[in-house]
Amino acid sequence: MVSSRAVLALLALCAPWQSSGFVVRRLPSRPAALSRAPALRMAVVEIGDTDKFDKALSAAGDAVVVVDYSTTWCGPCKVIAPFFAELSEKHQDTVFLKVIGDSSAEATKLMKREGVRSVPAFHFWKGGEKVDIVSGANPDALEGALLKQLEP
Repeated sequence: MVSSRAVLALLALCAPWQSSGFVVRRLPSRPAALSRAPALRMAVVEIGDTDKFDKALSAAGDAVVVVDYSTTWCGPCKVIAPFFAELSEKHQDTVFLKVIGDSSAEATKLMKREGVRSVPAFHFWKGGEKVDIVSGANPDALEGALLKQLEP
């Protein structure tokens, strides 16, 4: 199983962190006192182009990858973002990626290539294959789809 940290290390080898292709940032999370999860903070990797996206999927190997497609103007995207960050804290062996469609022309191109027609949308990948899609800001559906993919 490949951890999110291992994927981040592999991505660092693929291109300099200063490139416009991707940014690692910590997304807001609920305070540890309010969370059922341990007070660990896991990074959600922001991907901004198709090349970096393909490299991240390849680097993940057989690990589950969850991709959050959103835009800066989307209200429901902002509402679900803390929950997505919380999931990244709970499931450290899962890779969490974020694509903000209106951040660049390349990000828009990536969303079109992946067939994203509404946001927020969450695509689940396993072994390099897209295995599930959840549309909308529904925490129960998002977590349920993730747990389904994590089953042996």
